[in-house]
Amino acid sequence: MLENINTSPNSRDDGAGTPENYLSRAVAACEAGDARLGLHLYLAAFEQAAEQSDAPSEDAIMGLKQAWRVACSTKERALAEYIFERLEPYLSDDEVQACVEQLQVLAMERLEGIGLSGDDLMEMTEALSGDFMEMVGPMMAAAVHGEDAAMAQAEALAAPSGAAPAGEEASQPVDIFSYDSISGYGAAVARMRSLGVGLAGTPEFDDFVAMLNSRHGLDAMPVVDSLLFCSPAREDASRFMLATVGELGLPAIRMRMEETFQGVPMLCVSAQATDAEKLASLRHGFAGPGILVLEDLDLWGAPVIDAADDMAGFFMAAMSRGAREAVSLIRQAVENPDVYVLASASSLEAIDPFFTELLFPLTCVDIDYPTAEERADIWMDIARDHPSIRSVSRDELVRLSANLPRYDIYMAAREAIEEAYKQGLVERRYIPVSRENLFDKLAAYQPLDSAEYAELERLVVSDFSASLGDLNDLVG
Repeated sequence: MLENINTSPNSRDDGAGTPENYLSRAVAACEAGDARLGLHLYLAAFEQAAEQSDAPSEDAIMGLKQAWRVACSTKERALAEYIFERLEPYLSDDEVQACVEQLQVLAMERLEGIGLSGDDLMEMTEALSGDFMEMVGPMMAAAVHGEDAAMAQAEALAAPSGAAPAGEEASQPVDIFSYDSISGYGAAVARMRSLGVGLAGTPEFDDFVAMLNSRHGLDAMPVVDSLLFCSPAREDASRFMLATVGELGLPAIRMRMEETFQGVPMLCVSAQATDAEKLASLRHGFAGPGILVLEDLDLWGAPVIDAADDMAGFFMAAMSRGAREAVSLIRQAVENPDVYVLASASSLEAIDPFFTELLFPLTCVDIDYPTAEERADIWMDIARDHPSIRSVSRDELVRLSANLPRYDIYMAAREAIEEAYKQGLVERRYIPVSRENLFDKLAAYQPLDSAEYAELERLVVSDFSASLGDLNDLVG
């Protein structure tokens, strides 16, 4: 019946090898009852049209849609996934969602065929429902912080309304602050100022940039390198990076890796609702100036999936698409001269080379443990906010908190304040933070073999012994 259907790509007939020829042969094959042959001919028509033009014709796109329908009806899951990847740029949001749901159905049917129980499928369906598009290695979900206005701007990677990463509410605001609101980063701030970050808008800097543009014959400053904030204490690097976001004052998209309660890696993408109108969709990047923030980049990575081949293929198919969108967003931001790309990590060496190459050109901003001067600023900042701590000698605190991250210093102070507060509740009177109390908390953060720990231990014991002596005198 198919003898008269010329399916050879190498045919010498007039018009052979053209998209139109492939389309006509695909229609003939389907009408003759050979759906699989028709599917491949529809694909060949689209591939040929894509080679001839960056914008395939409507007929080629319609043929690809027909190939999608045939692949789904014949349960050709792998082909359906491939066709969807090719077809997606030409689909509306509703059509994309419908295709995603159809892929899920095909995957579920295949998993049922390899013996998974209904309960297993239900658990998997609940985990993946609505999040299939957000999966990246093996599952990456995205939640946009804010109201529906912000979610509308995050169409490709956004979770359903109200969805959020594990333990986090979608409406949770992101803390925004600047260099003026953080203490203990004097050297890092000076480094950023030397790079011109945060100075735009000041008359002196604007005049200086105008002079450089004139002398060098450029219209604007060169593209800013991607900035990587490295610190042995990742909390210090993250806090300074977010302060840089506030300093720049531009709409920002944040990406970070988390784990679901099942221990599955999940990439969370978030943006402030107030930034929604200034951002394009996550699929198409930034509409104007902005910031892309990559948190704890050294923790990013795709785990190996130990599962049956079909299940691994199911996850890897989701991963490839979601990963491609995430990587595309990062690459677009790096190449966009109006977008700052900021990342944090414990060290440059700890980052997978794939990401360092992706962010090139890259400038590393090292944030070491605070200096004595920076620790003095930190303790002054703590004392301004917490009067009950002012009775303890600041000079001693500066000396004994050496080699501690900024985050640990603030945590030790907080713990001492809360302990004094709770003791006051018990005794129904105000109790300031004692020297012994604060030194005890600092010692808990110092390495056991450090000189600071040894001195703190000696001072705590000395203060405790002195308090016992006062108690003996009182009893006597």
